[in-house]
Amino acid sequence: MSEKEKKMSVAKGKPIAQSIPGGLLPSIVAARIDGTLVDLSFVPDHEVEVELIKADSEEGLRILRHSAAHLTAQAVLSLYRNAKLNAGPPTEDGFYYDIQMDPISSEDLGKIEEKMKELSARKLKIERVEMSREELEREFSNNKFKLDKIVAKVKPGHKSTVYRQGDFQDFCTGPHVPDTSYLSAVKLLSVASTNYMGDVTKEKMVRIYGTAFPDKKSLDQFLAMREESMKRDHRKIGQEMDLFTFNSERAPGFPLYAPNGQWIRSRMVGFMKDLNERYGWQEVWTPHLFRDTMWKQSGHYAKYKDNMYLFQLSDGDSYAIKPMNCPGHITIFERTMYSYRDLPVKYFEAGTVYRYEKSGEVGGLTRPRAFTIDDGHAFLRMDQMVTEIAAVLSMVKEAFSAFFHKPEMIYDLSVIDKENYDNYLISYHCNSCDSISDIRKAAVEELKCPVCGSTELEPDFSRWDAATEALKNALVSNDIPFKEYPGEAAFYGPKIDIHVKDALGRSWQLSTVQLDFFMPINFDLNFINEQGKKETPVMVHRAIYGSYERFMVILLESYAGKLPTWISPLQCYVVPVSQSFSDYGRKVEKALKARGIRAILDDTNETMNRKIRNIRRQRPSYIVVVGGKESETNTVSVRNREEKQTVYDLEKFIDAISREIDEREIQQTL
Repeated sequence: MSEKEKKMSVAKGKPIAQSIPGGLLPSIVAARIDGTLVDLSFVPDHEVEVELIKADSEEGLRILRHSAAHLTAQAVLSLYRNAKLNAGPPTEDGFYYDIQMDPISSEDLGKIEEKMKELSARKLKIERVEMSREELEREFSNNKFKLDKIVAKVKPGHKSTVYRQGDFQDFCTGPHVPDTSYLSAVKLLSVASTNYMGDVTKEKMVRIYGTAFPDKKSLDQFLAMREESMKRDHRKIGQEMDLFTFNSERAPGFPLYAPNGQWIRSRMVGFMKDLNERYGWQEVWTPHLFRDTMWKQSGHYAKYKDNMYLFQLSDGDSYAIKPMNCPGHITIFERTMYSYRDLPVKYFEAGTVYRYEKSGEVGGLTRPRAFTIDDGHAFLRMDQMVTEIAAVLSMVKEAFSAFFHKPEMIYDLSVIDKENYDNYLISYHCNSCDSISDIRKAAVEELKCPVCGSTELEPDFSRWDAATEALKNALVSNDIPFKEYPGEAAFYGPKIDIHVKDALGRSWQLSTVQLDFFMPINFDLNFINEQGKKETPVMVHRAIYGSYERFMVILLESYAGKLPTWISPLQCYVVPVSQSFSDYGRKVEKALKARGIRAILDDTNETMNRKIRNIRRQRPSYIVVVGGKESETNTVSVRNREEKQTVYDLEKFIDAISREIDEREIQQTL
C-alpha cells in the first residue's frame, strides 16, 4: 500500500469504511485519527484525514488478534453455558482468553475452533456501543470479573464501550475488525490453567491460547515456524543436554544449573567480564538482600513491592531480597567523594535478582523468579552522557557479533508520556515557595509540596528532556535507526531497548540503556565539580545480554543446541572403535583436557555406532574416533557437525580446536 493509499480524507457524517475503495477494504482493519485508533464504522463530525491500518501491520495484527479473542469467547459461551469470561488480550504472536469454566483439554480445542469457523462464515457485524457505568453494571451483573474491571476503569457518571457481534458482547474499548469474516485464518494453539488476576488464592481459570493472521498462507507459515520452534524449545534441549532443572516443590520458578549448563553460563560471564574491562567498567559484588528502607529510598518499593520477596526478622527489622542491583552499586559509589576528574565511575556485576512472578507467568528460563543480569551502572558528568551511551551501544554490537553472524538488531527509544505522567518520577516546581521536588504522583496520597505543603505544583520535564536528547544523540551519532515510544520509559528515566532477532526470525528484547537523574538525587549522591562545589552525577543503568537466562534461551534455540565450540559444554567426544583402543583414547582425552578443552572418553562396551547415536542428544562439537591406525600414527579421525570426517595429527588437531575456542569462532573451522 502506497503512502497515498495509506492516508485519505473522510467527509463529515460518513463512516470511514464507505470512503475506502472496495478492493482495498478487505485488507484494512482500523484507522488512526490524530493519533487515536478507531473502528472503520467511526463517523467523524467534521472532515478529517485518516491513516488506514492494514491487517498485516503490527497494529493491524493486534487488532485482528484481539477480535479473534472475542470470537473465541463467543464460541466458548455458545458451547459451555456456565462459562464466565474474564479477559482476552492480544499478545506478541497471538492472543489468549481467561475463562472461568470446567477444565478442558487440548482435544476440546477442535470443537471450539469449529464453532469459531461457523461464526466467522456468518459475517457477523461487530458493533461498538457506548454505555454509562450504570448500564455496564446492569449488562454484566452476572459476571464478577467484568464488574471488577468496570468499577476499576469507569468512574461513576462516566461512559465506556462494549462490542457486540450477534448475541455476544464484551466490555472493551476496541477497536475491532468490521465483522467476523475477517477472522477466517484463526488457530487455537493450547490450553492452560491459571488464576484470576494471577493470584493463587483466587478463582481458577482456563486460559485458551490462539493466533490469527490476515490470510491462511501467513497462518500456515506461522504454524510451520511454531513447529520448528517447539523442536528447538530450550526446555527440551536443556533436558537432552542436561543443562538445568526446576523443582516445583523445593524452589518453584527458580532454575538450578547442572555442570553442563553452568559451563555455558560461565563462558557467557567470562566473555562479558572481558568486554566490560576493555570498556573501562570495574567489577563489583553486592549482597542478595538489603533492608527495605533502601528500596523505599530508591523508589523500587512503591513500584515493585508486589513482586518483591519481603520478610521481617524477630528483632523487627524488615528486609527485601533484591529485585534490582542498582541501589547496591549506589552504596559502593557512596563510600568516597569523587572529583569531576574521576568521573565516569563505572561498575558492573553478574548480579542475581529475585522477583515474585505469578505462577501462571513463570516458564522455563524465559521468565524465572531468579535470574542474573549482566548489570552495569555508571556515574557521569552531564557532558559525558552522549559519549558513554555511544560506548555502551558499541559494546552491544560487539557482544552480539561474538555470538551471531551479522545479528539483526532493532532499537527502540522509550520516553515519558507527558500527557500521562503519574507513574513517573519527575520534578515539580512549587509556585508557592519556588522549591523543586522529585515526586512520583502515583506513590503519594496527595500531590503537595514537601517543603511548604502547597498543592500549587507544576511538572518540570527539563531533566527528562535532557536525558531523552542525550539518548537520541548517541543513536544518531552511531548512525542507528530507531523508533520512539511515548509512555514506555522506566519510572525514573528514558531508555533505549535493543531487540535481537534469532535464527527463527523471532525478536527478543535484550539490551537496555537507561538514563537516570532521579536516583542520584534520592540518595544525595555528589562529586566535586571544577568550581570545588558539590554536584549531582547522572546515572546510567545498562545491561547487554539483558539476563543470562534469557540470552541462554536464545542461544540454545537459535543453534538448536549446537552451540559454537567455544561455548559448547561438550567440545570433543572421544570414541574408541573398540575397548582394545581405550588406552589410546585415554591419552587423547588427557591431551585435550590438558589444553582446557572439554572432552569426554566413552570406553563403555557398546558399539561405536550406538555410542555416536546416543551422544547426538548432547550436541558435541566434534566426535573424535580412535582405532588401530590412529594409535599407530598418533592421529585422530575427527567428525564435525556436518558429518565431514578428517584425519589430523593429534597435536595439530589440539592446536586447531584451541584456536577455534580462543578466537570464539561462530562457525566450525575443522
